[in-house]
Amino acid sequence: MAERTLADQLGAPLPDGIETLPEQHKQDLSSALRDARHRQAQALARAGEESLKYVPALLRGAVRKAVGL
Repeated sequence: MAERTLADQLGAPLPDGIETLPEQHKQDLSSALRDARHRQAQALARAGEESLKYVPALLRGAVRKAVGL
């Protein structure tokens, strides 16, 4: 099951070396990838919000809506 989840996360078939890992290691790798992507999404959201400081206050709502923040 971790193989499918990991392959789904990668968006491609697993490399041969990963397929040979024990199931627990594949689950750990899947968890680490999921956590890293979550942290990345949070960092991008913070950066987007931070960048709005450079937009005039009256335009922030429109800009926020236009960029999906």
